[in-house]
Amino acid sequence: MATLMLENGADIRFIQGMLSHACLTTAQIYTQVSIRQLKAIHAVTHPGKLPESVKRRLEEDPEPTVEDLLAQLELEAEEDPED
Repeated sequence: MATLMLENGADIRFIQGMLSHACLTTAQIYTQVSIRQLKAIHAVTHPGKLPESVKRRLEEDPEPTVEDLLAQLELEAEEDPED
């Protein structure tokens, strides 16, 4: 439950209090699972993996749009349909 809360944006301090952990480091064990999710997001959205059209747009406007990220996901799904 704590991992799901953390992955969906709950503050680690709130989770610490909810679980009655006296020390933050005890509650931080749940962040290790969350790191896997961050790595997956990073792999999908890293500028080195984006198509050239998106890279050109990012040079003009450095904030990627939802459409850019969805386009990247579609390209990756076409490249590796098993995932």
